[in-house]
Amino acid sequence: MNTASFRAPGRTGALSCKIPAGVLCGLLITRLVFAADEAPNRRTVTAADLPPVPATEPAEALDTFELAQGCRLELVAAEPLVADPVDACFDAWGRMFVAEMHGYPFSQEPTRLNPQGGGKKDAGIIRLLEDTDGDGRMDRSVVFADKISWPTSVCCYNGGLFVLAPQYLYYFKDTDGDGRADVREIVLSGFGRDNVQSLANNLKWGLDQKIYLAAGRNPLTLKHRDQSLFPVQGADLRFDPRTEQFEVVTGGQQFGHSLDDWGNRFVCDIRNPVQQIVLENRYLARNRSLAVRSGLNDCAESGDKVAVFRASPPEPWRVINSQRLASDPDGTSPNSEKVAAGFLTSSSGITVYRGAAYPEEFYGNIFVGDVAGNVTLRYVMTPDGPSFHATRVHGKYEFLASTDNWFRPVNYVNAPDGTLHVVDMYRETIEHPWSIPDDIKAHL
Repeated sequence: MNTASFRAPGRTGALSCKIPAGVLCGLLITRLVFAADEAPNRRTVTAADLPPVPATEPAEALDTFELAQGCRLELVAAEPLVADPVDACFDAWGRMFVAEMHGYPFSQEPTRLNPQGGGKKDAGIIRLLEDTDGDGRMDRSVVFADKISWPTSVCCYNGGLFVLAPQYLYYFKDTDGDGRADVREIVLSGFGRDNVQSLANNLKWGLDQKIYLAAGRNPLTLKHRDQSLFPVQGADLRFDPRTEQFEVVTGGQQFGHSLDDWGNRFVCDIRNPVQQIVLENRYLARNRSLAVRSGLNDCAESGDKVAVFRASPPEPWRVINSQRLASDPDGTSPNSEKVAAGFLTSSSGITVYRGAAYPEEFYGNIFVGDVAGNVTLRYVMTPDGPSFHATRVHGKYEFLASTDNWFRPVNYVNAPDGTLHVVDMYRETIEHPWSIPDDIKAHL
């Protein structure tokens, strides 16, 4: 029986279940309905309609997962060693640095999302995790850096760490060996943070020895070490960490960013799970008269009718909200929002698997989470002219699915041992507050 190890930092770091190769996991999608005379858009929602969804203790988490193709999950790190993780990276000594995005989705300063402000100030943490006894599970946890607002990404460089935490790009370094950063520099400032689901994210090394990042969709007016740089919107960035020279590159999507072994770059947004950046801005800029709608190509099926096969039941609030949207004759909501479950609504953390720990057919595959559906999708990439065609590997089930509604696979990381780690933010509600009506939100 072939097995493959699939690892995950976060509350459910690396989980383990063994499923014989070729056995399909049958998933059941349930739907809650209201009687016709109690249509949810015609009555007041109460706390009784929205009971809390219980969490699962780390020791019991492995039992909530269904995996395909003989894979298993192993727990790598969980609370209290780590919490609210959204990205991770490994240094030359195999230590794991984790961006913990405490405070999501609110910040202290006023924004359009939260006009009054009032969130916890600078609650974010960069965590240093180590496996000191070599058993494959983290057992030492140190706060490498704290008092950061909304850290979204970490990237090792020159014995230190670049940290993206809009509005800033930091560089941290521990020079005295105590596991805590004593060097703390602001490299860039001005990253937009109005929409928490469109923040800059995912610092990744390219083959050109430059670091690329997905700049998100918030408007940016960046300053480099107090010197004016340039406004950026609807694009990404790359920079040489030695010279700190920054360039605008094609992009401008949401949370997710990855490169393959040939330097092809992939991003995603909520209903476009696999997009390749085919035409770079620096080439398009040569001909200002050439009108190009987008430099991105949808490699996979996208839109509001992409099926997702979850193992978890839809949350009660999602059932109520979807029925409201479906019964609104003047509504313009996507089809995927008019049903409580069954469609892709929240692609996140697109990652090309580049390790050698799994069978050959996994190499170069793309993994992407649907965080609202508590699942991980797997795609095989086939060359198609200048781009690729992405094909879902599985039929009526997903590569990884959890019955636990709190499982939120926001990101993935290629680890030094060749395994893939799942970054599980683990929370009852992952949605942007803009997406939830106030009367429902009051009970969540």
